[in-house]
Amino acid sequence: MPGVATPDVQFAFAPASYVEGQFGVLDNFPGMTCGIWRHWPASRGSIHMASTDPEVQPTIRLNYLSDRIDQETIVGGLRKARELFAQPALAKFVDVETVPGPEVQTDDELLDFARRTGSTVFHPIGTCKMGTDPMAVVDPELQMHGLDGLRVVDASVMRLMPSANTNAAVLMIAEKAADMIKAAN
Repeated sequence: MPGVATPDVQFAFAPASYVEGQFGVLDNFPGMTCGIWRHWPASRGSIHMASTDPEVQPTIRLNYLSDRIDQETIVGGLRKARELFAQPALAKFVDVETVPGPEVQTDDELLDFARRTGSTVFHPIGTCKMGTDPMAVVDPELQMHGLDGLRVVDASVMRLMPSANTNAAVLMIAEKAADMIKAAN
């Protein structure tokens, strides 16, 4: 979005056309795809136990794009992608926009498209809060509260989304965990 101090969206380009924007499902014609996601999304989902029976799956409430800033940012990102594809260096390779399509123009239409086709980008975080407060699942040493010998070493302990993909941050958490485990033994 204009006026932000640091980049707030990430673009991923692929030399392929995907069916209705679905990553991994190729369309039957050649093309280019641009995926867009927001750094630091403000929308928050939740996971709730549905039963005391461990075989019953939890209830997951995604709440994608429930925050107004996330909505404005994703619409701005879609508009910026169109702007990028209209630049002379790329425009000469574009025959037609198929997704979301030239008929999708207003902010409301772009937001509706994002709500219908958006996904997680496979970087979920924050389901096992790290800390010392009553809501924390693991302590600062990544040890699960109430269970001896169990540590959680993944993106679930991150409270905030890093400003890029989670891979490097998870590798650093794992390196730190390995050091703590070695030191404890």
